[in-house]
Amino acid sequence: MKTLFLFSFTVCITLNLSGCITHPALPLEQRPIHWSSLIKLEHNFYKISNDVYRSEQPSQALIPELRQQQIQTIINLRSRNDDINVLNQKEFNLIHVPIHTWAINRADLLQVMQHIQVAKQNKQKVLLHCYHGSDRTGASIAMYRIIFENWSIETAVQEMKYGSYGYHPIWINIEKIFTPENIKWMREQLANPS
Repeated sequence: MKTLFLFSFTVCITLNLSGCITHPALPLEQRPIHWSSLIKLEHNFYKISNDVYRSEQPSQALIPELRQQQIQTIINLRSRNDDINVLNQKEFNLIHVPIHTWAINRADLLQVMQHIQVAKQNKQKVLLHCYHGSDRTGASIAMYRIIFENWSIETAVQEMKYGSYGYHPIWINIEKIFTPENIKWMREQLANPS
């Protein structure tokens, strides 16, 4: 507990001193065409594939866009579950997978991949989000790219960091999750659900 407190304190101080520095995005003309497509910049809302999307914390203003894209499942990666205050549970399948950015691990990302797998089996479109749609969402989308779209680790991590989503380089722990061993483990878990 003491270690977690010290780490959290250090991160808070560092973020305050660094001004929440984000990785620079690739210029539009250099952005690979297979990366996501922007839908609404003010919501950090992007289409990843035909059935997966990403954004910041949804607000009332984003709901018409969610309807227009025919999104049915929304996976909230925040520790707080503000979705139940904003989104109608009768209209959307709301899933809460609380992840702490400083402690994200392969088991967290496995839970997210399992929910995406179920949504795909049910032919539902999925939105992943955290507060800003940058770090936890970025890690989840990178893992989605690797697991479901067979991207290389390097390509998925490049999009996560430089895709203009606001990824923060302070979270060096996130990139360490993307190892061949973790990918193999995750594929095994998804192939043999308990």
